[in-house]
Formats: sequence, C-alpha cells, structure tokens
Amino acid sequence: MFDNIGKDLDEEANKRRAASFTITLFGLAAVVGVTIGITAWTAQQELMEAPVEMEMVELSTDEQLPDAPPPPPPPPPPPAAAAEEQEETPDNPDEMVEEVQELKEEVKEDMKSDVKPAGVEGGVEGGVEGGVVGGVHGGVEGGVLGGQLSGLRVFHHSELEVKKRVQPEYPQSARELNLGDQKCLATVFIDEEGVPYEVSVDRCPVVFHAGTKEALLKWRWYPPKDGRNRIRAQTTIAVVYKPQ
Repeated sequence: MFDNIGKDLDEEANKRRAASFTITLFGLAAVVGVTIGITAWTAQQELMEAPVEMEMVELSTDEQLPDAPPPPPPPPPPPAAAAEEQEETPDNPDEMVEEVQELKEEVKEDMKSDVKPAGVEGGVEGGVEGGVVGGVHGGVEGGVLGGQLSGLRVFHHSELEVKKRVQPEYPQSARELNLGDQKCLATVFIDEEGVPYEVSVDRCPVVFHAGTKEALLKWRWYPPKDGRNRIRAQTTIAVVYKPQ
C-alpha cells in the first residue's frame, strides 16, 4: 500500500516537468516568429520609402522636332586688326600695272605650251607634228606625197623567205590574268641583209607586246630583193598565242 503512494507522486512530478518544457518551447517559437515578422515588415517599409533612381536615356533622331526651338546663331567672329586687313600697296602704281601685265603674259605662254595641236583629218596616230597627210612613217622631208621610203618596199609575208624563226613564249602575267588565246599583228621592218631593225605590235593586250617584239627581232630573212637589187622590206606578221 505505501509503495504505490511514492510512485504516484513521482509520475505527477514528471508530467508537470514535461508540460512546463512544452509550454516553454511554444513560447520560444512564438517569440521567434513574432521577431521575424516584425523584421520583414520593417524591411518592406524601408524599401517602399527608399527613393528610386531612374536611369536617364538620351534619345536622338535624324529629323528635327517641329516644336524644338532653332539653335542659337554662332557668335560673330572677333574683329580683326585694321593693320592686318590692309594690304601693302606699292609706292608707284605704274609698277603694279606692269607686274600684272607681265604675269598675264606668262600665264598665256604657259597655256599655249600645254595645249596640244589638234589632229588633222586623215592623219596617222602617233604621227609627227607638222607632217603631211598621207605621208609615210620615216619619210624624208620634201619627198613626194604618197611615195615610199627610199629603197623600202611593202611585202606580203609569203613573199619573203624566212631563214630563222623564234617562237615567243606565252607571258606568265597573261596566264595569271587568264587572257586565253590572243592574236597580235606585228609590223616588221627588215634591212637589206634580212635582219629586222624595228617592230611595232598592235591588236592585242599590252602584256604580249614585249615578248612579240623580242621574238621577231631574233628572226632572220633572206635578203629582200626588187629584181636584182637588195632593198629594205616592210611586212606584217600575225603572232598567235595559245596557253598550254
């Protein structure tokens, strides 16, 4: 009987301690929750009351707005000194007039030297100033109009017998430009011994001229003749270039 009395008192004490501990935990939790809520509310109020910084963006347009006021006029330039505006005048006005006249004459002479003489109808491109229309290139002054050079005759290339031929090479620069097949017409002047002394090239790009001249100047013909007499000859040769 007395043993049960001691056990009941201990159980009631334990229950009271457990209940007190539980109440303490709830109280602490309530305090923490209230503290957090107050802190959050305070931070929100501070954010709402803080000033908002606006970023300024500059806009530019190509067209002028109709309501925009016109730009202010530029400031007037500062007045120049009177001494700088005045030009020096010669003591003698006649000397100034003479200098102006001399300057005009010099300008006229310069303009005359720059003006090229106008071409004459029927003339030859590359002819000599003062030449006669219909004259022969390399002719003698005072010769007969339409005549030939002394001892020079124009031959067809088939009328001349070639002793030695030199084949020109296709220019490398023309390959790089991809010019393809080309045909040059070369006028060759040959002396009495069958040796060429002058070559002019036409009808093809300039890049082929040098090689054509170099090759034809190495050609050799049998001496051209007019009857029994050896003469100088002029002939035209077509040189065909084909890249291989």
